[in-house]
Amino acid sequence: MTGKHFETPDQFKKSKSDPKVLSSKLNTPKWFEWNDIKKPVNPATVKISLLEAKKWAISELTSVGMPADDAKDNIDFLLSGALNVNYGMLRANMSRQMPAALAALWPSWVSELVKNKPPQYILGHAPFYGREFMVDERVLIPRPETEQLVEWILKDAGNTKHPVSVLDIGTGSGAIIETLMLENDRVKGFAADISQDALTVAEMNAQRFNLSHLHFVESDVFSALSGLKFDLIVSNPPYISNSDENEMDDSVLTFEPHTALFAENDGLAIYKKIARGLDAHLTEHGRAYFEIGYKQGKAVQQLLQAALPKAKITLRQDFSGLDRMIRVEK
Repeated sequence: MTGKHFETPDQFKKSKSDPKVLSSKLNTPKWFEWNDIKKPVNPATVKISLLEAKKWAISELTSVGMPADDAKDNIDFLLSGALNVNYGMLRANMSRQMPAALAALWPSWVSELVKNKPPQYILGHAPFYGREFMVDERVLIPRPETEQLVEWILKDAGNTKHPVSVLDIGTGSGAIIETLMLENDRVKGFAADISQDALTVAEMNAQRFNLSHLHFVESDVFSALSGLKFDLIVSNPPYISNSDENEMDDSVLTFEPHTALFAENDGLAIYKKIARGLDAHLTEHGRAYFEIGYKQGKAVQQLLQAALPKAKITLRQDFSGLDRMIRVEK
């Protein structure tokens, strides 16, 4: 760093105070500011460097059979998320002392990783489209593939200067609809989910992002939306077949909500339910977007085409070349 200006990140400085920040006022997702994560009453007195803490954690994880690469990825994710720094900044500061409050939590966090708990649930938040969304066992962890669906919608919606009413079916954490609203101020958001617990998490995220005009409704697909039409409908519904359970990671099966993962009828049950009401709930030239399982492209395309024979159906692949998204143009 000789000859270059280097400013110590705030999270590595000794704090002079312990500000109380309400979750509705948060702008950055620092683990020590979340209201729903218990702070240690007595910060750790043991002084340990980030590097030493990382090495110990990796040793603990590999000793119970976790592959070394997975262990390193999980620990880097936890450390960078807790300190609110990127991986480059983390690597450049590994010799620094771990903050006392984090050191107090570290053994219990590693213990949770040993049990295969996803690091996003341990932190209480997960990245999505450049932002951090609060997550816990009430909702699925947002995946990178879903960001591609959001990108597709934003590209299409950007062509209009008029307000766009958007319904998100199975909103979960609210990551899809809230990202659309934050990226495009013309989007009028409606979030529906069959789970009141999931809606609670989505509302907390909306408060954090100051999305006061997002409407929430507990609804089994369209059951509570009689008579309402939307310019755009999006859904990342449960689509995993029960017969594919053996393909799932143990951490997913153990900790993520099964009602948001699995669906009857080879994973097609919710698509069929949506398809039956799609014509009635889309405006005249409305569009619908769906995330799908990589083996479901033709099946979902066929059932949507049967429901809306005149609609244009487009199947799109993800970055891995797998069928992942479908667009319906009425």
